[in-house]
Amino acid sequence: MASSKFPWRAIIIGSLLSVLVALYSSYAGLKIGGVYWPMVTTAVVCMALVKFIGGKDKNETNVMQTTASTGGLLAAGVIFTIPALFMLGLQVSAMEIMLVSLAGGLLGLLFVYPLREEMIIKEKLAYADGAAAAAIINAGDKGGKRSKTPFAAFGVGALFAIARDVLLLFPSYFNLESLKISAGKFFSFGSSISLIPLAGGYLIGARFTLAWFMGALATYFVLVPYAISSGLFADKVSVLSGIAKPLGAGIVIGAAIAYFITSGLPIFMKVAGYYKKTRLGNKGLAAILLLVVLLAYIFDLSLPIVLMAVIGTFLMAFIGAKITGEMNVDPMEIFALIVLLAAKFIFGFGVLHLVLLGAVVCIAAGIAGDAMQDFKTGHILGTKPEHQLAGEAAGVISASLVMGVLMLAFANTGFGTMEFPAPQAVAIKEIAQAAGVQTVLMAGIAAGFALTLVLEKVGLGAAPIAFGIGLYVPIELSVPLFIGGCFRFFIDRAKKTDYWRLVAGGVIAGEGLVGAIIVLVAAFKFFGI
Repeated sequence: MASSKFPWRAIIIGSLLSVLVALYSSYAGLKIGGVYWPMVTTAVVCMALVKFIGGKDKNETNVMQTTASTGGLLAAGVIFTIPALFMLGLQVSAMEIMLVSLAGGLLGLLFVYPLREEMIIKEKLAYADGAAAAAIINAGDKGGKRSKTPFAAFGVGALFAIARDVLLLFPSYFNLESLKISAGKFFSFGSSISLIPLAGGYLIGARFTLAWFMGALATYFVLVPYAISSGLFADKVSVLSGIAKPLGAGIVIGAAIAYFITSGLPIFMKVAGYYKKTRLGNKGLAAILLLVVLLAYIFDLSLPIVLMAVIGTFLMAFIGAKITGEMNVDPMEIFALIVLLAAKFIFGFGVLHLVLLGAVVCIAAGIAGDAMQDFKTGHILGTKPEHQLAGEAAGVISASLVMGVLMLAFANTGFGTMEFPAPQAVAIKEIAQAAGVQTVLMAGIAAGFALTLVLEKVGLGAAPIAFGIGLYVPIELSVPLFIGGCFRFFIDRAKKTDYWRLVAGGVIAGEGLVGAIIVLVAAFKFFGI
């Protein structure tokens, strides 16, 4: 039986955790081009915290976990899109990023909440990570054995980040100039040594990382040698910017279009049927109208155009929630690409408006999938959905408050670099800046579209997206990702997947959180704060 007492304590603590989850998810996601579902890791952490503060209620744990996990998918929507503006040399303020985060996150919640009963209770969609989080909370953590794993892994990741960033990036403070030089010579894999690609590769899995790695091999052992030897380009850097990047981005775009046609449109046709069976209520409609006004202010557009943008956001949030339930994957960046293509070539939006619109759509689709995973957990545990909705909203608000400052700090380090490759934002940038369609980009779109249609028949529809990203992301990132994916392949067969999942999640959280804090401190120092 669900507790009738409103879980203020869980929501307040969960809101603080949502900020931390957003920080480490942003840092890690910019590095590896993906954010994994945080439900399982936050469930274990929240169990330990509830026990520490003297609680025993599973529903309190669930509401805290629901609130905490929200920051991860909100951060994903921001980092998959907003870095494109900085790479294009455009200025965007911390306030604008915060407002976009709030609008996208709250729209996602408003659009998906009415679907809870239909998708979770009546259709019984799987929402695998939500079900896994419920199983963990139900089983409890006798003796604290389960929670020791992610906390220990968090410590390893945090210590690693401190050793790398504080000691090696600020050597003058520690009289370690010679150590920094020696380390730079010893570690050949770029300026940023990281455990995150290894752990991220494990969470992503063997199939996706193999496709990514094949893209990297195609660039460095086929495209680069051929282009240089034939005299098309003078060096590797020119090949990467002139062929690999537009070709890879084109494949991602073409795959996104094909994926939407094969997986999105069939679900799209069911929208009316779903919403006939649900009621949003006057409060929900009023909240949507307020968000429409907010979007009109952000975009400086007329209300009719913003209403069209909201309709697009609504459709993509719906599809994101449905696909998440069926496949445990939320291809939110694909939905952003689809809306960007429509907004650019049908409605003629400017670059700034395009990327901000893409961010709202991406965030809404991500939050929709996250919320439905959490509602699945709550349904199994018997938690009041109204309490979970309040937790989701609090998590969106708290994480949104820090995203603007965080993105400006990361921009000072640089996007599209070895430090922060931001592969999804690269594809967004290619669409936004295209006056026409380059030949190489068009070839990539055709190839990605055809490959996805063919591979969809054997259950590999997402592989071309990974292959396209691998074409233009530095191979220094692709190698450890692939190693992590191989590790997952063997761990799955040893039936130790869940244990190492907690380890990988803990390492990413530790290194990502400390790394993000160090970047923030360095940025404040740079700006004289």
